[in-house]
Amino acid sequence: FALSGNTPEGATVTLFVGDDKGQTYKIILVPKSIPGEEVILKPPPERENYAAASTTLTGKAALYQRSAKDMTLWMADAALNGRVERVMVNKEIPLWKEGRLIYVSRMAQANLVGETYRLTNISSTPMALVEQELYRRGVRTVAIEFHTLAPGEGTDIFIVRDRKPNE
Repeated sequence: FALSGNTPEGATVTLFVGDDKGQTYKIILVPKSIPGEEVILKPPPERENYAAASTTLTGKAALYQRSAKDMTLWMADAALNGRVERVMVNKEIPLWKEGRLIYVSRMAQANLVGETYRLTNISSTPMALVEQELYRRGVRTVAIEFHTLAPGEGTDIFIVRDRKPNE
């Protein structure tokens, strides 16, 4: 990826990379102004045993992670929206003075809630977003469509969190 001129110092970018065996790896990138580098990812030793153990020993955890990932994809892809009922909310949420945040819609499953937000930069300067700013207790995934917003630009934000007992 390339650095924009507005990348804040110490900002990170989180990537999830999947391999042909179905394993997903989380990579946290810290942008620096250095010449390009080649990154080679090697699976851990005894990969077959590791994959088998992870599906049998932590089957509930793997299923839970898959459910959170699927819900994020359903919210982001209009073609998949019919899998879970979407309830329109359209409520403004005060978050930052530099941005206007609208809680657009909500989806719910047995254990998870998916929330779609629209953030618009209402300041006169560019805005840089990182997922970590939107995490709170119970949040499982945060996905931001565009991480840098010029004045007047907007982006969709998708958050999947645990469903509370009273929901």
